[in-house]
Amino acid sequence: MIKNLISATDRSILKNVLIVTPLSLMGRAGTLLIYAILANWFGVNPEMDFLYYHWGVAIFLVELLSSASVYSVLIPLLTEERAKSHAAANACLRAIFSVYLICMGGLCCVFSTLSYLITRFFLPQPDLHAKAILGIILGFTFFTIAASVRWLFKAVLDAYQQFYLPVIMHGLRVPLVIGLIYTLKGSLGLFSIVFALIIGELFQGMVLFIACRFSLKMTGLFGIAGWRSYEKMGQFIKQCITMMGAAISDGMNPVVDRGMASSVGIGSVSKLDYTLKLCAIPETVTGVIMPVLLSHWSAISADADLQQLRYSVWKGILVLLAVMGPVIFGFYHFRIAIVEILYGYGVIEKPERLHVASLFGIYLIGTLPRLISRLLIRAHLALRNTTFIFSATVIRTILNPFLNLVFMKLWGLEGIAFSTALLSFPLTAYIGIAFWLVSHRKGVERKGNG
Repeated sequence: MIKNLISATDRSILKNVLIVTPLSLMGRAGTLLIYAILANWFGVNPEMDFLYYHWGVAIFLVELLSSASVYSVLIPLLTEERAKSHAAANACLRAIFSVYLICMGGLCCVFSTLSYLITRFFLPQPDLHAKAILGIILGFTFFTIAASVRWLFKAVLDAYQQFYLPVIMHGLRVPLVIGLIYTLKGSLGLFSIVFALIIGELFQGMVLFIACRFSLKMTGLFGIAGWRSYEKMGQFIKQCITMMGAAISDGMNPVVDRGMASSVGIGSVSKLDYTLKLCAIPETVTGVIMPVLLSHWSAISADADLQQLRYSVWKGILVLLAVMGPVIFGFYHFRIAIVEILYGYGVIEKPERLHVASLFGIYLIGTLPRLISRLLIRAHLALRNTTFIFSATVIRTILNPFLNLVFMKLWGLEGIAFSTALLSFPLTAYIGIAFWLVSHRKGVERKGNG
């Protein structure tokens, strides 16, 4: 009887979520393992500061140019083209690849040069040979390009609901990267890290390319296609630029919070960082299912069944509430114990740990609506409503510092945490109401055109 109440789409979503979630979490745990090993093998010094700075720039560029922009736009577009025919999807992908590789490569070089100039004139210089510095900068530029292309292949496989291979390869790259660093650190030193990271991305990208080329029969991906004749190219570029703006706007909020926290007192920024690391745990658990939802909802939207899309989104919200509600309540109830377990064996004193636990509790108040808003954003992406996503991030960016100022005067550092938690509620309502209105309007338009 229960099986009859669950649609085939819901069963497919549930199956993919149950398989993808543990595989993705293993890959993310492997990334943390890489950071831990680097800390033990290379320590803390100006050279590692220099490397981590450019590594951080590379990760930001990958998110800006691919994972938070092109990836999110390509999946709904490719799913829509796939609903017409495989030939239409192949033509779409060839046109996009021919433009993306040129534009993304040029932007990577420009941003990498700017980041080097910043380190050259504003940051302490490491005790490294000029060739080593150049090698690290060029290495991370190539890493950015390789990782961005890998995200594009992942988008193709996710659009075709081939979720398992990308997350498996992301986990398998961990022993490859660690093994290469261990083998080469004696001869290459610091550059062994950069080299291993590049090989890890190329390894993933090559396997995903083979899957796209031979399993999905996508041809001519690296050729020069007639992108000017592709009618949706202008719309695709416009949506990508909008999502890039949203990524920049969203990324400004933690920067603003840290900057304002620095005025509260010594150690405030560190306490805020320690707290945000804890808040990232439930967001990481739910974040791994977002590609699955985006792919399935894009397929439903491409079939013009927006009523089913609304039902599926509503069910997703109910499941999220049922699963993460008790988890977040447990985190809140045991927040002091969690802080003691993670931070209670080092140099952080007990009063400071209690302060972190207090901040953690305040942030947790707004965690559940924030998770729901992330789910609703994927629903907007399925409708290709990227302009609204940008507007939502801009509203948050504008309101956040004003609320920080108001509540900082009342409660200090806790005021910053409270403003973030408080803002999550109206923004989630705004995003949810907008989705229901937009989906209803588009549903009426499609029926009228039909």
